[in-house]
Amino acid sequence: MTVLDKFVAFAEGLPADRRREVEEVLAALMDRESDDHGLTPEQLAELDRRMAEPNPEYADPSEVEAIFRRYNVA
Repeated sequence: MTVLDKFVAFAEGLPADRRREVEEVLAALMDRESDDHGLTPEQLAELDRRMAEPNPEYADPSEVEAIFRRYNVA
């Protein structure tokens, strides 16, 4: 029996509320480790294009501050 098999058997024996907690933690771990970032191929291509830009343009700090102020984040 592998460690994974032992884990599944252990989790299956937990009360429903504790099993849900384990499932949530495992789901979060799987999401974090997944290569699927929820972006379409077109979005990934645009991201690659922008990251390859040799002279990227950045927003002025005052513009960024104004956006955050609009949402009461700053």
